[in-house]
Amino acid sequence: MTSIRHTLRLCAMLLTMLLIGHSIAGATAKRQFTVVIDAGHGGHDAGALGKTTKEKDINLAVAKALGEIFSTQHKDIKVVFTRTTDVFVTLDGRVQKAKNANANLFISLHCNSAAYENKNRQNLSGTSVYVLGPDAADANLDIAIRENQSILLEPDHTTRYQGFDNSPEYYIFAEISQNKMQGKSNDVAAAIQHQLTSYAGLKDNKVRESSKIFLLKHATVPTVLVEMDFICNPQRERYLNSEAGQQKIAQAICNGVAKFLNTKAEYDTDCNERHSDSSSVLPETETGTAPTASGNITYRIQFLTSPRKLAERSSQFKDLEHVTYYTDGRSYKYTCGEYKSQKAATDDLNKVRKKFPDAFIIKMQNGKRIK
Repeated sequence: MTSIRHTLRLCAMLLTMLLIGHSIAGATAKRQFTVVIDAGHGGHDAGALGKTTKEKDINLAVAKALGEIFSTQHKDIKVVFTRTTDVFVTLDGRVQKAKNANANLFISLHCNSAAYENKNRQNLSGTSVYVLGPDAADANLDIAIRENQSILLEPDHTTRYQGFDNSPEYYIFAEISQNKMQGKSNDVAAAIQHQLTSYAGLKDNKVRESSKIFLLKHATVPTVLVEMDFICNPQRERYLNSEAGQQKIAQAICNGVAKFLNTKAEYDTDCNERHSDSSSVLPETETGTAPTASGNITYRIQFLTSPRKLAERSSQFKDLEHVTYYTDGRSYKYTCGEYKSQKAATDDLNKVRKKFPDAFIIKMQNGKRIK
């Protein structure tokens, strides 16, 4: 009997040690922050053309510089590249690369340009970081068509992308896609944009939204697309093609990511939740008795995130009533309704999801979200 008890005690100790080891490994994995750096275009897809350079080459040079800076200045950040040589990678392949890497952030690097018919194309300048969101106007259509042009270079694009034709008509009827990581993308974009203008000294063309760019719409992780500057402007082309310019841009992007991480301690938790179930948006799951009136705790339905404040009766609200917002960093989080219990909010959640499929319930107290 003593021998059996001793054996059981030993097994229990071994099991406990294994569980502790697993927990430590899990905690370490949780702190691992993975950035996928995507050098846009490549191979037979040259991207936009300057007088003497090709976009694909500038993108790759900045990507490598950014990876090196992350590796030397932030050793806790793991870097994954979609390409490190002059090869063609499908847009779908780039998205899958981020998914397979269990990435926390996807950064796609590009050079901007303008149509040859634009008489002012050689004078254009400035940087913009794009995130997923409703387009303010058709002004972003040219950029979407250019950045998605890679699709048409794939031999099986008609089956892989289910009839995608990259025409303006294709986009007119495209539905605006919202995903639960959009807020994180907006915050990263704002931080990077600020550094590109303040540190790298580039003209500020603002953070912009697009629902048409494939990488933004189909990525399953927080994603930003950086249009570094205009390669069609000879002066800006020289800057983009210079080692000094590439280092400056790469350092600015790194600074933006670092500043974002310093103010977003909860990021890993949100990302781990995403990776466990990236196909759905789970509402808050607070349980217990209904909050008392003295606690001033209410529930709302969050349905939209925007990098800028929207008009009071914006068409983007799709006629929802009792719309209000709270701020999170540089993002505006829009909610509707105000409920005394989660159950009451849940009753209306399905109605809101008919207009905004990724809407979810949040808990508020004194005008601030409780997480």
